[in-house]
Amino acid sequence: MKLSIRMIAALGAFGIGLATAIPTHAQSGETPLWQLGISTFGKKTDPSAGPPTQIAPPQIPGVSQANADASTDPTAGVTQAAGPATAPSMEIATTSGTWTHPEGATPNYESHAYESLPLPNTAMDLPIAPPQNVPPGALPPGALPLVDGPGVDSASLPIGSAIANGESAETVPLAEDTTAWYQIPWGWISTGWDNHAEFGLDGSSGNARTLALQTGLEMKRKTDRYTLALDFDYRKATNRGVTTEDNGRYNLDYDRMFDDSRWSAFGKFGAEWDQFKAFDLRLNLNGGMGYYFVRTDDATFVTRLGAGASQEIGAADDDWKPEAVFGTEAEYQLNRYNKLKGKLEYFPAWEDFSDYRLVADAAWEILLDDAENLSLKLAVTDRYDSTPQGAKPNDVYYSMLLLIKF
Repeated sequence: MKLSIRMIAALGAFGIGLATAIPTHAQSGETPLWQLGISTFGKKTDPSAGPPTQIAPPQIPGVSQANADASTDPTAGVTQAAGPATAPSMEIATTSGTWTHPEGATPNYESHAYESLPLPNTAMDLPIAPPQNVPPGALPPGALPLVDGPGVDSASLPIGSAIANGESAETVPLAEDTTAWYQIPWGWISTGWDNHAEFGLDGSSGNARTLALQTGLEMKRKTDRYTLALDFDYRKATNRGVTTEDNGRYNLDYDRMFDDSRWSAFGKFGAEWDQFKAFDLRLNLNGGMGYYFVRTDDATFVTRLGAGASQEIGAADDDWKPEAVFGTEAEYQLNRYNKLKGKLEYFPAWEDFSDYRLVADAAWEILLDDAENLSLKLAVTDRYDSTPQGAKPNDVYYSMLLLIKF
């Protein structure tokens, strides 16, 4: 009995001594696992092993240890709300894993090294900007390049130096405009020109079989320094298979304006052929001075005075004959749909003014379809020759034509 009492007393003393020798969590100042957010349910832990080891983020040059230590404590600066609910948090990926910052706390980006994504070589010189608070040299090797970051000059990058030097991006070869040699004349003709082609057709069958064809082309380029005009007309008519009319004419006119003046110098070339005239081809070359009373985009009125020569090839007298030229020309755009044009030219021979030629043209153009550039032209032409050599001296032509502008 005495032995049992002694054994119980000894075991009690040993237990009291052991209890005083082993410190508790409250005495040691260590934080329990449940306060660190680590679950202890469902698995056994060894209290003697102590709390789990925390992985500290890597040290970054230029960052104070105090800031780094503050960032390693996820509960720093956060007031724990009462009850089981926890505050929303924000996760940030770092080289050491996922770091969680509760809402309301300011994340310290300076204490983390950001991982860089592998990029192809063609994209390594593109400007990509990481967070602005990363100090120089904080990014690991192979990280994305900085643009306008601290201590980094964007002009040192290939694209930055190209912009600084005023270089332009190269055009993709497939997107380059290529011009063939045959497109150059058309590009010049279709830019700054007022062009149209005209066509008219008339015919009948039965007691009378007739067919009349008229076609033409007018091209005009007008600038502040000059006016260049080209005019071509051709007519042909048949009656019961017999040609009753076959003639054409071609005119080329050039006016060169003097600087700050209404005066101009002009040159003229003309060619005319007619199956029913006493010549096969008539040529004329003339030049002189002109005066523009009006020269605007909507109206033109000019008079000309000059000299030249003409030749009737295939006639009894096919020598060049000197002649003078007097002329006037007017053009007026009444409105968007109506335009009036007229021209009168008088060619007398220097030796005898009673030997002369007279050419008069008048036309009225009516716009039919602006989208398709279609117009209707009503025209009258009068050609008079004082020396017809057996033919009638006067020929009058009237026509109604369809114009296609281009």
